[in-house]
Amino acid sequence: MITRSPALVQRSDVSSTVTPQPLTLPANWQNQLSQAIRDPRELCRRLELDDGWLPGAERGHALFEVRVPEAFLARMRPGDPHDPLLRQVLPLIAEGENVPGYVADPLAEAEHTPARGLIHKDHGRVLLIASPACAVNCRYCFRRHFPYGDNNLSRAQWEQALDTLRQDASIHEAILSGGDPLAANDRQLAWLVERLAAIPHLKRLRIHTRLPVVIPDRIDGPLLDWLSGTRLQKVMVLHINHAQEIDQAVVDACARLKSANVTLLNQSVLLRGVNDSVATLAALSERLFDAGVLPYYLHVLDPVAGAAHFNVPDDEA
Repeated sequence: MITRSPALVQRSDVSSTVTPQPLTLPANWQNQLSQAIRDPRELCRRLELDDGWLPGAERGHALFEVRVPEAFLARMRPGDPHDPLLRQVLPLIAEGENVPGYVADPLAEAEHTPARGLIHKDHGRVLLIASPACAVNCRYCFRRHFPYGDNNLSRAQWEQALDTLRQDASIHEAILSGGDPLAANDRQLAWLVERLAAIPHLKRLRIHTRLPVVIPDRIDGPLLDWLSGTRLQKVMVLHINHAQEIDQAVVDACARLKSANVTLLNQSVLLRGVNDSVATLAALSERLFDAGVLPYYLHVLDPVAGAAHFNVPDDEA
């Protein structure tokens, strides 16, 4: 049985208007990444949460650590435990509940790994674990239990993995995923994309990322250089669940990506207490269109262990 406190079922406010918190960010994205909040006590203090939230946050953190960049934190409403951005990153005691049907590998990716660093489930495309790291730890992440230590490859190991793509002419799309692929440095990403572009039958590069949203400064000159330089068609799939996530810095980052001829799509996850209303989802779509991003997918929650409290039942979805 899932214990649901009022905090777990209260719907988020549709409004995307938040008074920005005072914010001074480090000059480069790497420092912003390294200085992300990783302590549940600090997260609760900064968001002015009642002390009653801390024990659950610490319990959840012990299972899956907190990680929240300052730029993302600044879009949250202090004193509001139901803020839709905070709900995505705040650990809860419910994460420790053993719920039937919720498992460590909900997509059975371990069964579709032809080589380290690769997941090949769909005809014509292959997914590469380009980085084991994320800029933000979303509590509903379907890879929160993924064995990243077994899929963190050296360049020599990547060459072996890429042989799988070279030998299969039916593969026309490579998907950079993770973790978050943009958490890797540009030198490594440029090298990997160059190796992919050298495979004649590959046509398209798809990048699944949350970094342009949580650290917009990641979209900088070096990244745009290697994106602009590849022959591959470029599609970036962002992950945004609520209109409040899109501030002017995110809009500007999207504009920089579009200047490099990157097609921008968005995928969202339907999450209880975050975006589980028609009005909230409509507001998100409008904000995405305003930012030049096409709403692409709305996923139901993958049944990953630790995230059952986010589930929206089928008869409500």
